[in-house]
Amino acid sequence: MTALLQAFDTIVSTDWQTLAVIAVLCAIASLFLKEFLAIPIFIIFVYPVLVFLSVLTHHAFMYMELYPSNKLDQWLMWTILAAITGTISGTALVAGISAFRDRKGGARA
Repeated sequence: MTALLQAFDTIVSTDWQTLAVIAVLCAIASLFLKEFLAIPIFIIFVYPVLVFLSVLTHHAFMYMELYPSNKLDQWLMWTILAAITGTISGTALVAGISAFRDRKGGARA
């Protein structure tokens, strides 16, 4: 339990610059994604998923120590890569859930 709380603490303690870059990139992706949703207002439920998965990806990159976080160009590149990876995985997750729901007949006509 202590390890889980420590991991949660490191995820939450992400600096505001990283969160701002991730949030802006996920917002841009959400603008494009809303055109493909059956009900575009549902983007308010998809956006937090994209941001959460992007922050988790960024945390994984930091945990694996793939780059030194003190260099600006490498920090920006890996933060953008984390946002892209989180957006792709979030889009795949939402598409998978909706496809599963359609296959089970849970969608109402």
